[in-house]
Amino acid sequence: MQTILNYRGVRLNQRTINMIEGAEFVCGLTFRLTQGSYNPGGVQGSAGTHDGGGAVDIALKDARTGALFPKVRRERIRSATRQVGFASWIRDPTQGDWPWHLHAIAMGDPDLSSAARNQVTDYKNGRNGLASNGPDDGPRKWVNMTWEKWEKAHPGWREPFTAAQYENLMKEMKTQDMANRQEIRGQALWMLRYNAQTVDERAHARRAFDDAIAAGQSLEQALAAATAVMSPLNAALAEAAKKNG
Repeated sequence: MQTILNYRGVRLNQRTINMIEGAEFVCGLTFRLTQGSYNPGGVQGSAGTHDGGGAVDIALKDARTGALFPKVRRERIRSATRQVGFASWIRDPTQGDWPWHLHAIAMGDPDLSSAARNQVTDYKNGRNGLASNGPDDGPRKWVNMTWEKWEKAHPGWREPFTAAQYENLMKEMKTQDMANRQEIRGQALWMLRYNAQTVDERAHARRAFDDAIAAGQSLEQALAAATAVMSPLNAALAEAAKKNG
């Protein structure tokens, strides 16, 4: 068994922690975890999938307001977790006795419970991982991804973006279609978040972006809304850096 760590209020191994942080990097969000791994019998509805390692549940509601995330954010979290090697699904209350959340199993984790291994098989076979054995309703292009493959392809993912990289992303955004713009936007917003010093400002920027999208505004308008939140903070950091030489 791998070393078990306490992380954001739940129990996880280091590989799963790395995968969570990689998925956050991909989508430019910070996740709130509601259930971790090594939790035998902890939640009856989990049916043993969290008994071993590699399992995590991610909240899909705002912790402050209790509001369900907009669909665009829910699907962004699902895609990001799948990109780094999770078998993951959006769960809603119509499927079982549980609140809205994203259920994720780290494929290839040596500590997976037998129930979690069965869910990985379901995912690879295009199923939803539930007793209903319904179809998987998420994107299928990352089904064969593993954490090791993703990390090898993104060796510098923990390094913050520079101002020059951000400028290049903005130039690239203007020449891309909407699908690619969403991916670039995620990278750009992540760069901005590196300069934020508190959770409140980061959460405010995320809400500003998603609220703009939910209101039917353009991608550029949504990014501008998030940037408006971050700009005063960035200016203060720049002034502090100037004073400190």
